[in-house]
Amino acid sequence: MSVQVSYKKQTLLGVLILLVIFAVFEIFAQIYQIDEDISCNFVKSEVYRNIPENILIGMCNEYHKIKLVHNSYWQIYPDQHYEHVNINSFGFRGPEISMEKPADTFRIFVVGGSTTFGSAATSDDNTVPGYLQKKFDMADLGLNVEVINAGTVGAYSKTEAPFVKDVLFDFNPDLIIVFDGWNDVWISYTSHIDERGVEGQLYDVVRDLHDIMPYYKTPFVIRDIAMKNKNTFSGTWDETNLDKKISLWVERWNEVCMSAQQKDIKTFVMIQPILGTGDRTITEFEKTNLVEDEGFIQVPIALEKYADVLPELTNCTYKSDLTHTFDNHKQTIFFDLGHVGDEGNMIIAEEIYKLVLPVIQKS
Repeated sequence: MSVQVSYKKQTLLGVLILLVIFAVFEIFAQIYQIDEDISCNFVKSEVYRNIPENILIGMCNEYHKIKLVHNSYWQIYPDQHYEHVNINSFGFRGPEISMEKPADTFRIFVVGGSTTFGSAATSDDNTVPGYLQKKFDMADLGLNVEVINAGTVGAYSKTEAPFVKDVLFDFNPDLIIVFDGWNDVWISYTSHIDERGVEGQLYDVVRDLHDIMPYYKTPFVIRDIAMKNKNTFSGTWDETNLDKKISLWVERWNEVCMSAQQKDIKTFVMIQPILGTGDRTITEFEKTNLVEDEGFIQVPIALEKYADVLPELTNCTYKSDLTHTFDNHKQTIFFDLGHVGDEGNMIIAEEIYKLVLPVIQKS
């Protein structure tokens, strides 16, 4: 009897010791992760130099709270509402919409990554799709134009193509605008073809665990210690197999555009501007983003190769290279390699408006 009691005490003591170890490690993990969790490049950027820092920090915290569904589409969880960001019941940023398209409405979905979603916009209205909606609201076109923000943080052609076909087509759109390219350049070829290996699988497991328990940081530290090259999977410059990535990009969008044609949906593929593209002279602040990493300098050059193959998108209704959008703007536009603030979003939206307006007038 005494032996059994002693065994129970030892077991209980062992469990308590393990709990203490886990608690200590979690405290360490919380400290280790704190800078990553609360940091946003736009907080200290010249882009928002006229906005109080406490407001920018509040925006940053909200953007970190946005939850994604890491399925094959990388959708956003529906019904998330904050001061600066609102996700509707379908998982799109902005106001509520109906699945059935209203009468006398030209419905546009804008597809892309964080630059489309607006990962530094001060409101839903100040994203690229938001500004585009404002432009159409002021125009007298004789019909309602509805612009829906279908951007998702981290999205690229591998996730966007099935998202368009399996999800967006159900909303009976008239036009699908694809505004991106940066993530396709940036994300490794191994991710493009689902050959991520053990380290890639570990990265995904930790990411999915974060969706379930967002405040539990221990898995992040374990991942960082275990992975020799975690940036390969979270996003980094990878020049290897660039031509193969471009071929995949062309193949994916041609397939989507063919499906769209069969449904009488127009498509417009646009290559986005990032820091270093076009003929613009970048500011001193922006230069710091190009020298942080040797690979950064190569990304704009690689993106221009995507623009060069736009004519190969033979199934897509319209194509456009927007990498020169900021050529005549001398002010600071970018706060990192590809993200812009409200002013940059507005300039991009104005360029897209000029391209899309004739499309609507022809309809």
